[in-house]
Amino acid sequence: MVFRAPSICPRCRQPKPAGQRCGCTPVARTPDPRNAERARPYATPEWKALRAQHLKAHPTCCRCGEHASVVDHARPWRSDRRLFLDPANLQSLCRSCHSAKTSAEDGGFGNPLADDRPGGCDATGRPLDPHHPWNLPG
Repeated sequence: MVFRAPSICPRCRQPKPAGQRCGCTPVARTPDPRNAERARPYATPEWKALRAQHLKAHPTCCRCGEHASVVDHARPWRSDRRLFLDPANLQSLCRSCHSAKTSAEDGGFGNPLADDRPGGCDATGRPLDPHHPWNLPG
């Protein structure tokens, strides 16, 4: 039998048995009601057929060349059904490249949405994007 030392809970900073949940940690998260609405178009037979056809024709990630498992929309479709099912708007990505693209462009990990980022610089050469490293305090 392997013994593992207790660890410290990151929330309450108290020791907890190794491999177990601390009593201060909630057991279950409440589901986000927006997720069901966002996932609805991806459950249609049209999308499933188009996805399978695209992955068969383009089995490798267009960014890194690894095996692709995700079919991504190159341009956000935002409720535009024609753009959602347009084969010219699709690209094959591996999971890690898709995660990186999504977090960078769709506001993941606190990043602003790509459409909300101001581009360019002001007259002094300072970037207009408030999230640019030059504009962060510190």
